[in-house]
Amino acid sequence: MQQKVYELNLAGHPLRLSFLNEQTCHLLHLRPLPVETPVNFHLPLRSFETWRTALPESYSDAYAEYCALVDPVCRYLLRYDCCLFHAVAFCWQDRAWLLTAPPHTGKTTQFLNWQRLFPGEIRMICGDMPVLEAREDGSLWVHPSAWNGRECLAGAPAAPLGGLVLLEQAQEDRIVPLSLHTDLTPLLCQFLCEPETEDEIRRIAFLLERLLSAAPAWKLCNRGGDDSTRLLRDTLLCTLP
Repeated sequence: MQQKVYELNLAGHPLRLSFLNEQTCHLLHLRPLPVETPVNFHLPLRSFETWRTALPESYSDAYAEYCALVDPVCRYLLRYDCCLFHAVAFCWQDRAWLLTAPPHTGKTTQFLNWQRLFPGEIRMICGDMPVLEAREDGSLWVHPSAWNGRECLAGAPAAPLGGLVLLEQAQEDRIVPLSLHTDLTPLLCQFLCEPETEDEIRRIAFLLERLLSAAPAWKLCNRGGDDSTRLLRDTLLCTLP
């Protein structure tokens, strides 16, 4: 029986692949291609086995494959000056805005607060791992990906970066410009690739430099409530032309 082939289109770069587990396509919301198509991307079996061993037995093989794909997909994208980045990416005022932080820090909460407080203003590009693309003109674009998070929030098309916000939980709400002395390492950790070669390190460093130079960046120390979201929106408003 011929193996089904699926296509992941990430920032205009099509990855055609077959899955080890047939259910993985449902997690990525993909349908098989209708015609016979050659595969141009393979998941290393060792990547799957590493994730299968690390995850509890209660997690499915499909979810292990879903997680295992992230790092090799990033390596594939790096050759095009692109990478998956851990953030909530939403569109506002025709720009893409990134809310980034470690898991369970309140990224989705801020997005949902904004939707509720200011209905119709924003649309989600990607709820978990958007693709960042550095273009030759010096801009950085934010694209949707199939990794949309547990809430599967998505829908808006790609847009140029308007700004970046690093979230941090705190007992008071305040927002300050991003500090390269204290915030560079946590920001670097949001690139979802563990570089193994000098070229990969250089490409991630290039993307980080472009991320910080293409648009303003802040740290939002917050309690997660409505006041913090209003503070965030007011700050971003000041950057608009």
